[in-house]
Amino acid sequence: RSTRTTPARVERKIGASRLLLMAVKLFKSLVVTVSLLAASTVAANVGPGVKAFERGHPSSALRSWLPLAREGNPKAQNNVGLMYERGLGVSQSYSEAMRWYAMAADQGLPEANHNLGLLYYSGYGTDVNDREAFKRFRVAAEKELPESLYMLGLMVYFGKATTPNPETAMQLFEAAAIKGYPEAQYMVGYLMQSGDLGAPRPSAAFVWSKLAAERGIELAADLNYMTTLVLDEAEQAQAMQLTDLCRSSNFTDCPK
Repeated sequence: RSTRTTPARVERKIGASRLLLMAVKLFKSLVVTVSLLAASTVAANVGPGVKAFERGHPSSALRSWLPLAREGNPKAQNNVGLMYERGLGVSQSYSEAMRWYAMAADQGLPEANHNLGLLYYSGYGTDVNDREAFKRFRVAAEKELPESLYMLGLMVYFGKATTPNPETAMQLFEAAAIKGYPEAQYMVGYLMQSGDLGAPRPSAAFVWSKLAAERGIELAADLNYMTTLVLDEAEQAQAMQLTDLCRSSNFTDCPK
């Protein structure tokens, strides 16, 4: 009995230090995605430009969106903003990107608010402004945009423009995770294992980190491996069953 318990305790100590390093790495190198409205979610008149973009023809996409954007179509305005931000089919300009995003955000488009939030958060085209980023992410999160739920969760967790609150951060991450957002799924697993919310729950952390790792989140693969250090073979098999159930239920029947 003592032979088995001692290594487990050692691994838990190693795991805690690794989790701290993972949190620092996450904070320094956030992977965030600028929102381009996909063809399945936009009005038909914006769709042709999206299809051109997806075929690798950004100049054609821009020509399709610009007239619509000038007429006040917020979805076209958001996509034109993205083209300026990335320099696709046009000279790169953060100031022009912000201008187009702001026009779309003023009409309540959540993706545009999210994209503005990213620019304020990173300081592209403007000074870093955590308060403005927080405000933009919160507006988009109220529309349940998963990218913004995730970014707002990060800001709440790390205490940027607000008081650190892991419980509230967890609620935001869970809201994005059940929508299939892999970065948020990783953070749900991370918080379940980190001890921020009480005793670590390696079985639950296994589930969420496994799901995120399957979607290509490298940190999630590291976290999933760490959970196997404190779960025996039977516990790992049970956790894998829970993972399969969570995945097959489209994230409605998962550890909370």
